[in-house]
Amino acid sequence: MPNSSAKSARQSRPRAARAWWLSTLPALALLLLYAVTLQTHISGSFGETSSQNILKNEYIKDVAEIQVALNVWGTIHHTGYPLFAIGGNLFTWPLRTLGLEPAAAASLYATGWGLLALIGFGALLWRLTGRPWLGVLGAALLGTVRSFWIHNVIAEVYSMSLAITALLLLVALWPAPWCGGWNARRRLLALALLGGIGVAHHRAVAFVAPGLIAAILPALWRERPPWRRLAVQAVGLFALGFVPYLYLPLRAWQGAEWVYGEPGTLRGLWIEFSGREADRLVRLPADLHGLANNLTDTWQILVEELSLPGVLVGIAALLLALTVTPQRRAARLMALSAAGPTLFAVFYHTAVLPQAILMPTALALVFCVVLVADWLIRHWKAAAVLVAGGLVCWGAGLAIWHYGYVRELVDEATGLQTIARMDRLPRGDRVALMFPWGPRYAAASYARLVTGQYASVRVVDHKADYRALLAQGYQLFTEPETFYSYPPPWPSAYGAPSAWWSERLGDFALSSAAPGYVQLLTVPPLLAPDESLGEPIVYGIHRQAAWLTCDQEHVYLHVIWSAERRPDSDPSIFVHLTGDTPAPNPPNADARHPVYGLYPFTELSPGQWVRDDFTLPRLPDRTQVRFGLYEQRDGSFVNYGETALPVASCTPPHWAEGNSLPGGQNPESQQ
Repeated sequence: MPNSSAKSARQSRPRAARAWWLSTLPALALLLLYAVTLQTHISGSFGETSSQNILKNEYIKDVAEIQVALNVWGTIHHTGYPLFAIGGNLFTWPLRTLGLEPAAAASLYATGWGLLALIGFGALLWRLTGRPWLGVLGAALLGTVRSFWIHNVIAEVYSMSLAITALLLLVALWPAPWCGGWNARRRLLALALLGGIGVAHHRAVAFVAPGLIAAILPALWRERPPWRRLAVQAVGLFALGFVPYLYLPLRAWQGAEWVYGEPGTLRGLWIEFSGREADRLVRLPADLHGLANNLTDTWQILVEELSLPGVLVGIAALLLALTVTPQRRAARLMALSAAGPTLFAVFYHTAVLPQAILMPTALALVFCVVLVADWLIRHWKAAAVLVAGGLVCWGAGLAIWHYGYVRELVDEATGLQTIARMDRLPRGDRVALMFPWGPRYAAASYARLVTGQYASVRVVDHKADYRALLAQGYQLFTEPETFYSYPPPWPSAYGAPSAWWSERLGDFALSSAAPGYVQLLTVPPLLAPDESLGEPIVYGIHRQAAWLTCDQEHVYLHVIWSAERRPDSDPSIFVHLTGDTPAPNPPNADARHPVYGLYPFTELSPGQWVRDDFTLPRLPDRTQVRFGLYEQRDGSFVNYGETALPVASCTPPHWAEGNSLPGGQNPESQQ
């Protein structure tokens, strides 16, 4: 018998080694997957033209802000996430000194937290099943679930939330003896400390508390510790997690350049801490129909995360794990921990990104699948091959299914495009660029504060004092997209008139400054008294000048319109890229009004000029840019002042020269 036992042990060791090494391949594949999808540049935002783009924006709308904050010791939007910010700046600094792109360093910080979560999850499965390869395969599978994958390759706070959640579950569910025989009292204090850190970081971590409490209370009740003293210790350790909030007012008092809100005041700190800005989103469904919609959306999210077969397998595994597996107590506690996030996602579906809130639910389903897999192997050893193959195929299927979605999300280029357009701004120390707070503002700030590429450009948000900036001699610019959020005070292509700009600037005028930029002026720019209005067109509108510039990809048309008097009507503008003769359906950059459709001709004052810029593709068979004004009358088009400029005459653009006026004047002289 001893010889037989020794022989069996010798035979089992190679099998265990093979299983271990084979199980590491999915883990290495997951690391490779994260490496090739890591976001390495400033994040952007998708145009909200579809429900898919809206969801993608929800995933990344705050990422650019965090990429800046983690590289300049900044602060983050409510509820502040101070420990995440402190740790992130400590993490990114040495990587930046080694030459790594700051945005990539911020993403790697989130990856580190994500890997910690997966390691903790795998370790718990290993301990519960006694099979290390099951722990590795379970963790690798969880890492390919869509929201886990996304939040492990972008600079977002949820990877840290999940890491803390995994550590809490590790402490609560790890079978005895735990950590050298820790008793229930020590485990409770560890949970209190980790829980305080977790809830201070993100309030949603509190949703897993029921399972943690149920795990520790029976053992604690048997030990009968001194309850009052234990309560004081637990509350004290829990409160320690909130100490990092001192970082927020400290950075505000130090005059940090990237501070969200007003945490330097008690009121501002409370708004940040409590997240009151999101109160409008925290609401119950209005009726049973709304609740049913929330249930449907929650189900659809789980299907998108795990696939429909995966969700069905997960639910079946949950039922089996709760009733027949040797680890059914751990399964019940895990299910109880996942119940809180699930119910919150159903009843408060719009409060926080539900995909992120439901990550513990997906974790619980994968957890139960692995427990049932272990149960099958205990009853049928040949099932090990089927289990391993099934878990690998499931993870590989999720990786293939989600790869395109994740790749598109991390590659989204509007942040890079925002920075590239900044090269068109005039050079100097009196240039201010305005964006509403959001991804474009953060991208421009990244180029100013983090990389220093445009350190001389002052970037301001929608709360800035624009009158004061103009009074100080700043030229104030923004992108046309800004006017979707804050339309001008007259009818335009950007929505109903709004008083927002008038309240901040009084009477003001607009002009294009370069392709993609609008200049805001408090005084309409006027031609010099001895300067010609240019060629008359119609309704008192003149064309004072027009010219082309081009680069390898685009042809840019620049036009100066001027007004002899306030125009009687408001014709539209056509801009066509054609061959030597007009052709049907040419590439065009038509506009309803000048300045990207923002500034009707009827708003011009006598003697005022306005610059207009249009962008067209550069095509080898298109030799002319034809432009002019037109009106539609009785179903037909009437053109006025049609002009053709040869593309061959275009010159390279010189954006740094700024918004030159006719006659070589400077816009600042018109203020």
